[in-house]
Amino acid sequence: MSLRVITVTLVSMVGILISGCELTEKPQAEAESKSEPIIAIKPTNNKSSDPGPKPRPKVEPQYPSAEQVISWHAMQCGRFKVAEKDKKVLAEKELKQFFKLFCLKASSAPKEVMTQLLKLDQAYFWPDDIKQYLWLQKQQLKQHILAEQKQQALNEKMKQTMSSLATIEQQLLLREDTEEQ
Repeated sequence: MSLRVITVTLVSMVGILISGCELTEKPQAEAESKSEPIIAIKPTNNKSSDPGPKPRPKVEPQYPSAEQVISWHAMQCGRFKVAEKDKKVLAEKELKQFFKLFCLKASSAPKEVMTQLLKLDQAYFWPDDIKQYLWLQKQQLKQHILAEQKQQALNEKMKQTMSSLATIEQQLLLREDTEEQ
């Protein structure tokens, strides 16, 4: 390409850009008389044919306070009475259901409770104080799971010992029978 073609192309593009800007802006005198800011193109129809992300809600979701979460836990486990607040918060129902399950099955079925806790933890973007509380619950459940595994290992060892004792007892009884004959 020659230098002349490039120059002509650049000049024509600059001309188009300048004239495009003039078409989209209001004249300065008109804008000053109405004391409105100069606005480029304003969409007249709210329905856009352009698919895009949904607008972020103007109000952030209301998570419960750590105090409220702890009181729900206490209420589910110890029938601790708390004054219910009229304000509905995010995940209230899920938290109460989880704490009920936690209180009933943390010792007997800790793996099931841990599964529910992990689902609940990943379902929402929790504030830090609630995240920390849920982390503490995970640690407690891990201790229950570890204790359950140790108990199972101990039970297996006990079965082996009982089986060995039964075998020894049978051998002793056989010796006594052969000695008597």
